[in-house]
Amino acid sequence: MTGNFRLDGVEISSDQELEFPTDEVLGVDHIEASDLAQLLMVFNGSRVHEQPQHDTGQDDSPPGVYFTYVNSEVVWPGHKNRIGVYRTGDENALFLAADEALEAVGAAGDPQRAVHVDHFYLHDDAPNLLGTVAFALSAIVAHRLGFSTISLIAGGGVGYNPRMFGYKFWPQLGFDADVEEIEVRGKAELRHCRSVQQIIAIDLEWWKVNGTQRWMEFDLRAESPSWGKLLEYLHGKGLI
Repeated sequence: MTGNFRLDGVEISSDQELEFPTDEVLGVDHIEASDLAQLLMVFNGSRVHEQPQHDTGQDDSPPGVYFTYVNSEVVWPGHKNRIGVYRTGDENALFLAADEALEAVGAAGDPQRAVHVDHFYLHDDAPNLLGTVAFALSAIVAHRLGFSTISLIAGGGVGYNPRMFGYKFWPQLGFDADVEEIEVRGKAELRHCRSVQQIIAIDLEWWKVNGTQRWMEFDLRAESPSWGKLLEYLHGKGLI
C-alpha cells in the first residue's frame, strides 16, 4: 500500500501529493498518495472509483464519500472493496461534499470525521495477515489525520451468514459494540457484561460460538482501549 493505483482513470504514484476535493471530510486539502492508500486500505495495482453517497446504504453505511476498488490479486473474486469517509453528528451521519460542507456542519453542531469499512474481502491466496496489517496502517493514518472513529458491520455469527466471521475477528483488533442483557443472560460469568470487549476479556470462545453480527467501532483517540487491544494483537502475531 505504497500509493500506486489508478483513481478514476488517472494513474497515481506513491510520490504524488493529491489535491483532495472533499477536504471538509478528510480535514486536509492535500494528501500524499501513500497516506490515502493506507487510509482506505487500497493495495498497489488497484483500480479505484470515488463516489459520494447521499443516503444510508443497504448495509447501514452512513452517507459520505466512498472509494470502491478492484484488485484481482488480493481481493476476493467477484467482490469490490469499499471504504468511505464521513462525519458523525450527535444523531446522524452527514454527507459532506465541498459545496455542502458549511450547511451540513451547521445542521449537525460539531460533527467529527470517521472512516467506514463498508466492504472488505481478501482472496484466499492473499498473504497471511494482510488484512490485519492493512487495518493497522489505516488506523494509524486516520489517527494522524484527526479522525475519531473507524466503523463497520462485523458480519456473521448466530443467525447470520455462516461464511462471515467479522463478528469474532474485528473485536480482536480493538473494535467494540454494545451488548444487550438478554444476550448474556444464559452465561452467569458474563451477566454483567455490556460490551463485546467485556465478554471476550472473560470468555473469547463463548463469543465465537454465541456472538452475532452488529455495528462496531474502533476508538482512534490516543491511548484508547481500542489501541491497547490492537497493539496486543499485533504483538501476539509478531508484527511489532
